[in-house]
Parts: sequence; C-alpha cells; structure tokens
Amino acid sequence: MRMKNLFLLASGLMLIFLSSCENNDLLLSEKKLNSKIQKTWKIVSPSPDIDAHENWTFANGSLAIHFQKNGIDTTVVGAYSIDAKMTNAYVSLGSFGYINQIASHWTAQELNRKWTIVELDNGIMYFSGVDDNGIIRSMEFVEK
Repeated sequence: MRMKNLFLLASGLMLIFLSSCENNDLLLSEKKLNSKIQKTWKIVSPSPDIDAHENWTFANGSLAIHFQKNGIDTTVVGAYSIDAKMTNAYVSLGSFGYINQIASHWTAQELNRKWTIVELDNGIMYFSGVDDNGIIRSMEFVEK
C-alpha cells in the first residue's frame, strides 16, 4: 500500500512540474521542434544602427539566408539540425562558407556552431550560443 501511495505522490509531483514549465520547448521532441522551425523568419536587428532586411528559411535540414546588401540580393545556404535533450534543445548551424558578413553582421565562423533554442513559440524564435572567445551571442527572430 505504501508503494502505491509513494507512486501516486511521485506521479503527482511530476505532473505539477511538467505543467508548470513555462517553456515547453524543452519537452518537445526533435520532430516537433523541427516542424516548428520550418518557416521563414525575419531576424531582429541587435542594434538600431543595423538595418538587417534578412530572412532565414529553414526547410528539411537546409537553411537559406536571404538579404540585400549594397543593393545586391544575396542568398547564402547552409545546413541545420535539431538536437533535443531533457533539459535543453539545440539547433546546430553548419556548412556556411561565405567570406564576408551577412546583413546582420554575422560571419560564417560565428554561425557555424551549436545554438541553444531559448524560445520557439508564438511567432518568436530566440537562439543563444557561446562563440570561440567565450562570449555569449544571441539571435532573435519573428515569424514572417
């Protein structure tokens, strides 16, 4: 009888914990996160000095970043993959090999890494990661 009560108590506490999680992205599968990310997103400029008219399109493991710089339309293509753990969800960006900065001032070296998915819900997407110098970087997007 005590084992049954202990089991019910543990189940109740787990249910309360899971329902109280504000960011349920942590509890989603890689498949669900991948379906949520597969859209076109407009990057939110980190600085008022940067007017980044830049759209990121995630589709089936491919990422196309389209922007206009110096009056020239440009698209750079790379890859992405989703990795969901119990406590964190990640998106790994890779295969970017362009030389210059894109409109939002990111270089290929800065993008090609594992990013923590901080938020991916209600038309908002937010990534955070640590660069090669140990500096925390972040990117914010709105659904287009």
